[in-house]
Amino acid sequence: MGRAWLFLLLPLLVLGAEEGPAPLERVPGGVFYRREGVRLFAEACFPSGPPMGALLLVPGGFGPPTETLRARCRLWAERGFLALVPHLRGRGKSGGRITGCLEEAEDLALLARLLPRLGVGRHAYAGYSLGACVALKAAALEGGAQGVAFVIGPVDFAEQVALLRRTRPEALTRWREIFGALPEECPACYARQSPLPHAARLQAPLLVLQGGNDPLIPPTQACRLRDVREGMGRRVHQVALTREGTPWTLPLTKGRACLRPTGFGPPGEDHLVLFPDLHHAVIPAMEALLERFLLAWFRP
Repeated sequence: MGRAWLFLLLPLLVLGAEEGPAPLERVPGGVFYRREGVRLFAEACFPSGPPMGALLLVPGGFGPPTETLRARCRLWAERGFLALVPHLRGRGKSGGRITGCLEEAEDLALLARLLPRLGVGRHAYAGYSLGACVALKAAALEGGAQGVAFVIGPVDFAEQVALLRRTRPEALTRWREIFGALPEECPACYARQSPLPHAARLQAPLLVLQGGNDPLIPPTQACRLRDVREGMGRRVHQVALTREGTPWTLPLTKGRACLRPTGFGPPGEDHLVLFPDLHHAVIPAMEALLERFLLAWFRP
């Protein structure tokens, strides 16, 4: 009899072993989840009622999220959305090793797939600087986003290193550590970081916000992203704005001249918005534009 019961129980034991621990663990202030053995964390700002959708606010840089991003998280929760600020791997409360814009995108795509467990059916991304690359790749990988905001993000990491070599050579040691080499030592290590191939597969609307005087990411990189989207048959509306958010009326010179102004179109279509006199920064006019598009993407 004992052997018979063991025989009946064995399939249940195997099923439990396959299922393993819960993939999403809600804790005060956020959620933990795992991918391929790495424990990952995202801060979560929950609305007072049922969420209208989820917004993944993806931080840039090689450190933990800033207080500015946490403030945006709380603000979106007040507007009725579930807002999440992921600690990308190797940063903050997340384990693993920083890989730039590689494993981080796979991690974020998994988090997006787990959102129904938090009662959310629709989601969008807003990625900042390096986080823009991660957000775009994640959205292309998981395929369910309402839209992606790509805010002052890179598409050519080798070009970033060339700029840093002239302006901040002390930063190159950190880049070699993270990417495993410098571009001249391993061009493929940098080519695979680029979000451009993923941009060609992204079906959701894309909003690109770019500064014209960005010392880290030239406006020509945003234009290359536009070219990829146009190459897949997407219409990309192009606009130049002042820091106050009003139309830019001066000539577009140097790298800024790659923009071909057309005016705004429907928010469900792609947009490239250039702030010609802006450095590597996020300003209120950008945030206002971002809010306008995000709300439109979630509109029934």
